[in-house]
Amino acid sequence: MNLLREHKKLTVMLSILLILIVIIVASYYNPGNSTALGRGIEKAVSFVQGPVSSAGEGIKSGARGIFQFRSVLKENEELKDEVASLNREIIKLKLSRTELNELRDLSNVLGYQNVTQNYNLVTADVIAMDGSNWFNFFTINRGTNSGIYKDAVVINGEGLIGRVYEVGPDWAKVISVIDESNSVSFKVFRNMQLLGILSGDGKGSLEGYMIDPDAAVIKGDILITSGMGMYPEGIVIGKVKKVVWNNDTLLKTIAIEPAAYFKNLQKVTVLIKK
Repeated sequence: MNLLREHKKLTVMLSILLILIVIIVASYYNPGNSTALGRGIEKAVSFVQGPVSSAGEGIKSGARGIFQFRSVLKENEELKDEVASLNREIIKLKLSRTELNELRDLSNVLGYQNVTQNYNLVTADVIAMDGSNWFNFFTINRGTNSGIYKDAVVINGEGLIGRVYEVGPDWAKVISVIDESNSVSFKVFRNMQLLGILSGDGKGSLEGYMIDPDAAVIKGDILITSGMGMYPEGIVIGKVKKVVWNNDTLLKTIAIEPAAYFKNLQKVTVLIKK
């Protein structure tokens, strides 16, 4: 008796095991549920099978959920790829529309026949700049392989940009008109007898002076290239925003707002002599 008390748990487990063995043997000799014993056995087996069956169904359901989740993830990735592809197509269409608009603007800028007749046009992308806030110097992705040469004139749909100062097989470096070292002669579009010289002011704009100190230039006048020097005649440079008489030089100086927006150059066109 002392042994049974000391091993109470073991005794209970052995008792349950013995009962199960008896039930299994009895079910073998008394199949079905026609007798009270058979029905009792079936209830006992059902009692044991219930939780096991539920656990099995839970595992099956969990497995189905995992596979369904993986399927959803795969579909999601496929949709992401499809959306990315569509976005790329949209960007291409936008770029094509932008290039078309630039060519239309370019036809307005190049209103003089000597430009369109004497030059071929090579369009290029801006791929690097000098690191400042303004595009005083920048690099394009076209070079000698496209016919570009040193001192070729560079424009965009808004007006004059500058000139090529260094060139390689598939790249070229451009110095823009807003740089202080780049000078351009101009005419006043309203009265083409009025001539002057301009250069960059180092702040992203242009400044210059009238050759004739009595020239009747006024705020709002449009300035175009004169045709003297390397720049062909008739390309829009910018608009006069201020006129000042300089007592030191005895010249009429002007401040000019460039036609081109030099903070966001993306595409330019290079004029190549035929």
